[in-house]
Amino acid sequence: YANLPPSKQEEVEKLLGSSAEETWRQLAGELGYKEDLIDSFTREESPARALLADWSSKETATLDALLTALRKIQRGDIAESLYSESTATSPV
Repeated sequence: YANLPPSKQEEVEKLLGSSAEETWRQLAGELGYKEDLIDSFTREESPARALLADWSSKETATLDALLTALRKIQRGDIAESLYSESTATSPV
């Protein structure tokens, strides 16, 4: 994930943070984060960015792992946006 261009990282963070059901929170759970740590991210200005910044420092933080987790929480759309060249627009 850390190897993605900053624009792609921002796009993923926006998509994770823009949905009403707090997709980033579901993703955190799928990536193995415990509830108390997930709660600590909610105090950040951008919880999705805080989560991904923390996660990307781990050895297991591969793009494949992120894509798999996104698909497991039914957010294949975000996974697909990582492959697209254009910037995705939020469907909100």
